[in-house]
Amino acid sequence: MDNLHPPITVTTLISANSLIIDKRTGEIQGHDSKPSVLTGTIKYQNELGTCRSVDDYQDHLNFVDRRKLPPHKLHSLRDEVNYAHGEWRRTGLDCRITLPQQRLLEKLHGLVLYRNVIFMTQTDLAKKLGTVESNLMKKLRVLMDANMLITRTSRDYIRTGEIKLIINPRLIFRGSDKAKARYSCRVVIVRLAD
Repeated sequence: MDNLHPPITVTTLISANSLIIDKRTGEIQGHDSKPSVLTGTIKYQNELGTCRSVDDYQDHLNFVDRRKLPPHKLHSLRDEVNYAHGEWRRTGLDCRITLPQQRLLEKLHGLVLYRNVIFMTQTDLAKKLGTVESNLMKKLRVLMDANMLITRTSRDYIRTGEIKLIINPRLIFRGSDKAKARYSCRVVIVRLAD
């Protein structure tokens, strides 16, 4: 009669929040000094739009498995160039992408890691584009005037010395087709609102 309850074995005990708990009954058996799975800092993925520095962007990319992204080819950019040229031929509406614009877009294409955003220091971006830092904005102005590129700098609450480039997702996008369609719809809605 003394042994009504079977002895508690090690396999029925779990540790949660520094407590030793019996899995069968839920009783607290004691305290544990081992760290719990539930303690410690939990990192969450911040939104891409809230990234304000290269460090924030790298934190965002830590949650992205870029191996699962579709291949990053120049096909969509070249298709848009050909489509714009065909539109000009058919309707006479000049929406062509000029050769300097296309060359700059191809260079930017190689710098995009995820979606349609580039975060870099201005010095690094100038080196990658083959210009000096003082002429960087002048070089990017070709795309900005054609509404193909949006730049954000320290005036727009980006860390000093860094630049954020947002490229039109119809031209350059690294992500799923579903995400690209969602981004493209936002661009159209924003353009209509302006």
